[in-house]
Amino acid sequence: MESQPLVSVLIPCYNVSAFVEKAIRSILDQTYTNLEILIIDDASTDNTLYKIKSLYDKRIQLVEITENTQKVGAVNAALKMVKGDFICFQDADDWSESGRIEKQVQQFINQPELGICFTRYRYSGEKTGLPGSVSMTYEELKEEFLEFGYKKKSNFHPTVCASMMITKTVLQKTKGYHPYFAGRVAEDAQWIYRILKEFKGVTLDEVLYNYVVRNGSLTQIQFSGKNAKYAYSWQLLAKIIYKDIHEHIDVLAPANINELKALELEACEEALVDAIKLVNKTRKVYESSFSFRLGSIILFPLRILSLKKIKIQLFLV
Repeated sequence: MESQPLVSVLIPCYNVSAFVEKAIRSILDQTYTNLEILIIDDASTDNTLYKIKSLYDKRIQLVEITENTQKVGAVNAALKMVKGDFICFQDADDWSESGRIEKQVQQFINQPELGICFTRYRYSGEKTGLPGSVSMTYEELKEEFLEFGYKKKSNFHPTVCASMMITKTVLQKTKGYHPYFAGRVAEDAQWIYRILKEFKGVTLDEVLYNYVVRNGSLTQIQFSGKNAKYAYSWQLLAKIIYKDIHEHIDVLAPANINELKALELEACEEALVDAIKLVNKTRKVYESSFSFRLGSIILFPLRILSLKKIKIQLFLV
């Protein structure tokens, strides 16, 4: 295997002590062995770092970050260290099938014009099973990421960004995550958008990645209402991409800071409207349910008695 291209695998970690060992072992057990594995601890406060240090393999390099960077800063720091001809990722709460890296490398060998390669995936954890349609071809991937939020077919499941492998050339050209997206949960999609603007991509038609749906993940937290930036990240990303593709305006450039602030406000307002619509829809569904109607019938006599009591008190006064 030493004569084959070196692959750099990045595993960013933050408070994933219950999952990280399985994630790392899924990379250590790959059929493709010419790897350097950069495990990045982004200032975890649980036992994640202890679990990482309990695993030994000469291919592992531990990158310790002392202050949490919300993933973006930690990964970008590690990307400056990679030596591989190809770079891929493994989320610390997911795991890969043993043939994943070998098959992705072979795809690049078969198609030298490729810049990025994903794989199909299955859900695990609180949600299980295989997704339906996902973007497979370059045209479908461009529609998903270059027309983000505008033209993507509603029956398509999202591409799992962590399943990607890229070339060294792609990394040299795109550099990694844009620092603006730290804490905005859209950092992966924005980077992939920039990649697909200039390089071809494809998804392997084989389930090689296991995507864990769980409480406490970044994906789950974005819908919890605990972080305002999470609430409108996707609406904002859609607007940024639209401006770039259709109006040729890079609102992330320092000179366009005022336009970026305006987009942030628009995205925040849209997210608020969407949240209100969802609350009203949920209320209507509940009010039309059998349990709500039954409760209303049971409580009706109590309401009548309460009204009569109030009238009597008023009369006595």
